[in-house]
Amino acid sequence: MNKLYLLLILLISQSIYAQNDKAVTNEFIITGKVKTERTVTLSDLRHFPAISINDINTSCTPKKEERTKSVKAVLLKNVLDSVRFDYVEKRDLGHYYFLFVSADDYKIVFSFNEIYNTEIGNNLYIVTELDGKKIEDLDSRVLVLSTKDIRGGSRNIKGLSKIVVCKAE
Repeated sequence: MNKLYLLLILLISQSIYAQNDKAVTNEFIITGKVKTERTVTLSDLRHFPAISINDINTSCTPKKEERTKSVKAVLLKNVLDSVRFDYVEKRDLGHYYFLFVSADDYKIVFSFNEIYNTEIGNNLYIVTELDGKKIEDLDSRVLVLSTKDIRGGSRNIKGLSKIVVCKAE
């Protein structure tokens, strides 16, 4: 009986610390505190400048590392810049944060200042190609990578379905 409880606890803890492998999306919505909601498709991502990143961890869990030799990606803040945030005074943006939600309801958070005023934001990407495979052919689409976090993989998210722009009250 104790072994059964131990097995149950192990299974539950695995699901708490890792994202579901089956989350796949073809678009995501930027919603919340924006003037106009925007749907970003895989095709839309091709219109943003892409950069190449070599030898990077693309895992969506800090428990295991998945090294990828070649990644092409767009800077996330370039995509966020394609919408206008809904605020009264510019200083209000310091109270904003972004809730990233995947198709399997996995969630991660970044603050406005973190994305726009730190190196994290200069290293936060949406993957458009992984080891030569285009985004349409990836099982992990839409994949967001945060390459400067201390614990790699802890804020990577696959199957991105929406980014909710929120204001801390």
